[in-house]
Amino acid sequence: MVVNKFRILSVAILCALLPFSAMAEEAAPATNASTPLTILDTASKDILKGLNENQVKQFSAINNSFGVIRTVEDVQQSIARAVESCGVANPDLKAGISGSFEAWKDTVRPVVKKARTKLDRMVLLQSFAPPSAVRDYLKKFDEAVIYRNQKINPASIQKAEDCLKLQSNMTKTQNDIVNMMIESLNLNSELKVKE
Repeated sequence: MVVNKFRILSVAILCALLPFSAMAEEAAPATNASTPLTILDTASKDILKGLNENQVKQFSAINNSFGVIRTVEDVQQSIARAVESCGVANPDLKAGISGSFEAWKDTVRPVVKKARTKLDRMVLLQSFAPPSAVRDYLKKFDEAVIYRNQKINPASIQKAEDCLKLQSNMTKTQNDIVNMMIESLNLNSELKVKE
């Protein structure tokens, strides 16, 4: 699959929001067993078989849109865990950091909702598969993300300085995330349909 520069930007934003001490990944043992990741890979190859250039673009747009939306939702979940652990470890910072997180969500959520609405229209208007098959594919995508996330063992943020950095980064990056979504998902323009 083509590397999407906006997914890279999304990961960079996640790294900027969370101090590096916030996440630690366990090494997964190599197996030949079927996993949600291998199932998604097979489904991607299957859905692309026989598509014309326009249909491949439609699939790519849907896949990338879902990926960006899912990344932002993952960022929100990661921040929520970090805010919770900061509040437990630093009760004096809880109100401020929780308030910053609420402001962050209030800024980001409407754009995620708009992106999901546009994605739903894209699924209905695409011409490469029945909408139910595309939704099934996106469900596999979601299952692969959940599977991947289970391999990540987040470490809680406990140091006051890390919590203050998180709070500052939420304030600094909320508009960056919104702008990234608007630009990468073309949310300020109407969906163009080409038969």
